[in-house]
Amino acid sequence: MGKKGKSKTVRIGVIGAGGISHAHVAGYRANAGVEIVAVADVMAPRAEEWAKRYGVSHWFEDYHKLLEMDELDAVSICTFNRAHAQPAVDALRAGKHVFCEKPMSDNLQDATRMLRAARQSRRVLCIGVHSRYDPAQRQAKRIVSEGTLGEVYYAETCQTRRHGNPGGTFQQKGTAGLGAVADIGVYNLDTALDVLGFPKPVSVSAVIQDRLCRQGPPMNATWQYDPKKFEVEEFGVAWIRLKTGGTLVFKVSWAAHILTLGRTYFLGTKAGLALDPLELFRNEFGMMTNTQPSSLPQVDRWKLQMGAFLDAVREGKPSPVPAEQVVLTNVIFDAMFRSAARGGKEVPVRLPEPLS
Repeated sequence: MGKKGKSKTVRIGVIGAGGISHAHVAGYRANAGVEIVAVADVMAPRAEEWAKRYGVSHWFEDYHKLLEMDELDAVSICTFNRAHAQPAVDALRAGKHVFCEKPMSDNLQDATRMLRAARQSRRVLCIGVHSRYDPAQRQAKRIVSEGTLGEVYYAETCQTRRHGNPGGTFQQKGTAGLGAVADIGVYNLDTALDVLGFPKPVSVSAVIQDRLCRQGPPMNATWQYDPKKFEVEEFGVAWIRLKTGGTLVFKVSWAAHILTLGRTYFLGTKAGLALDPLELFRNEFGMMTNTQPSSLPQVDRWKLQMGAFLDAVREGKPSPVPAEQVVLTNVIFDAMFRSAARGGKEVPVRLPEPLS
């Protein structure tokens, strides 16, 4: 954008009119100085209906037509996982800033293409990992970065659904590519990497399972779905060796016969830290102590993440959630599935050239 300043209205186009697009619109409209001006979806009737719902004058079946609009400053990518990369790359090459819903992609190759396109275009590529705006996570990151834990030698990050397969396009390889690992796992894996300061992974050993969802949902499951159409994974665990010398264990489930796979926590030589709730463990005054904040603010993560993206576009700032960081989740996902295909044997990670 040539003009900078808080008064500049940022004009947004939305690619993909599915469920997540409504959350994007709500997040944008909670901020000042933004206008939704166009939408594109491969299902023309859905694009037209979406445009009428939000009072948007331009709608397209082909997103390339949307990208030809000179008045657009930025786009939100709200397609299914396997269709994130190409619209994002095309938008960046067309000179548009991009907010892309998580995960970056279902595969490392496409995530790397997105990263390269952002660097070449010098446009903002922001990934929609709204957990970055959670007050507890932000405080945990500060505690670790200030050295309170000392050397962090071990961590676990967990995300549990007892039976929560969302079904539909989420459970089909042709649209989602991956299942629970990328859908909800991207949040807790990114949380751990963020708190730790984005250490480079070195190797991964993993277990992937797809057994319970193939049996079908219990009658009181969060979502009902067709088990005959289930094609992805419901459960994943990875043992991740880090370049720092530490170890990170990543656990995620859409379906497991357990209430929880555990808390996310970080063990250091001086103290330990856990989330859900935020809690600090250490020895003080000659005794073991546990410390929790008396309260933390309640925030609208969607408003905050869209607001940060809008500020970056207006002010020419770096991406608030840069692809260089989030691509590490794709690096680990890639290694997990290679390891699982080899019976869980440890495999080296493949760092993309921009990060190596």
